[in-house]
Amino acid sequence: MAAAMLLLMTASLEGQPGAEGKSPAWKTGTDYDSLSHNMGDTLACSERISLYREAGDNSDHLTAGGLLRQLISDCPDESEELYIDAEEMYRELYERTGELVYVDSMIMIITQRIYYFDNRLPNDLHKADILFDLAGDDPDYLSLCYNVLAEVAESSPDQMDCRYFVRLATAAASLYAMGIIDSGELGYAFVTAMGTLDWRMESNPAGCMHAGDLENLETFYRTSGAMTCEGLETLYAGKIDRNFRDTAFVGKVFAMLDEAGCGQSDLYYNVAVKMFANDRSAENAVRLAELNAARNNMDRAISYFTEAYNRDTSRIVRSGVLIRVALMELERGRREEARNRAEHAFQLNNRNAGALMILADCYAGAELGNKFDNLAAYWVAVDYLQAAVGIDPSLKSEADAKIRKYMQLYPTREDCFYRKILDEGVVYNVGGWVNEVTRVRFRKE
Repeated sequence: MAAAMLLLMTASLEGQPGAEGKSPAWKTGTDYDSLSHNMGDTLACSERISLYREAGDNSDHLTAGGLLRQLISDCPDESEELYIDAEEMYRELYERTGELVYVDSMIMIITQRIYYFDNRLPNDLHKADILFDLAGDDPDYLSLCYNVLAEVAESSPDQMDCRYFVRLATAAASLYAMGIIDSGELGYAFVTAMGTLDWRMESNPAGCMHAGDLENLETFYRTSGAMTCEGLETLYAGKIDRNFRDTAFVGKVFAMLDEAGCGQSDLYYNVAVKMFANDRSAENAVRLAELNAARNNMDRAISYFTEAYNRDTSRIVRSGVLIRVALMELERGRREEARNRAEHAFQLNNRNAGALMILADCYAGAELGNKFDNLAAYWVAVDYLQAAVGIDPSLKSEADAKIRKYMQLYPTREDCFYRKILDEGVVYNVGGWVNEVTRVRFRKE
């Protein structure tokens, strides 16, 4: 294929004037048939190279170009410098014409050069440079560039300069925008690039001067939709332990985990522990309490909630802490304990409408020992929902939806008749652990 492409160049080069003075020996458009007749079919490769060099030194570019093409075809393992000259020839032709066929020729020349002279790694990276710099807007060439970089990054990452990892991620972002690769492949490229740059700069800051590139990659990764919990684990699980006193870094990782919905991951919990170690605030303690509750570590959860309550003496903050505890108890089905916490929260802050919403949830569906009181508890639940809306009108939509549902669960007129309750509006004391006074309302049938 390389030989065929080389022969195609003859027609393109015919009639091109030679440059003034001494130039690379390939600038030619000579007719190879006449050249071959002049040099003889049995001329040894070394002698042909001498003729090629001599033609170049004498600025006989037509003769030199024909000799170069034939030498690579007939004597492919004779001299690596011939491939360097051939690549330069095709690069200049590309710069003159903009034809991508010359990029193909350069890639094939480098491939043949690898076959005969090895040095695969630097030549593969050189291919990537050519593809990206000369044809990076074309999806086929950009895909080839990306595949070359991805293969080297997997097989020989230590031999890649930082700039190639930046280029790997940049190519992936373009291919993703073109719809050629999916978010999983994009995430792989960014995690590979970001992880390598981050590690190298942490280990040897002077050896990888790409801090600005890393910041740009992180920004794109966070907004591209490709950020995953697994990717963040790969990037930061080790570093978070080494740099837990770097509050800016810890905060950044926490924000990224939060954005990716990784609240249940081990890394999220680890970061929360580091945040509490750096700042033993009520907020950080509450977060750890809730994470432990979600892991069913209730003793530890209560310990952190207690820490949060004692850490901040503000009534409003303490009310908020108790709300979190109440919600935890309610999720565990401990309605009475949740009621006690919510009542305490409201005592500390009587503008805490959330406490009243929790009280309503505690009473709705409560099991109190007899069917009538079970239904009557919905009267109490609605009372608290209406009170919550009175404090915070923004809760109206949520509260009204629950009220409509609970009204269908009120005792019927017949239920009340058997309890000797004949009229709506009369006072009734709901028994059991609820022990609340309310007013009678009949179910609408």
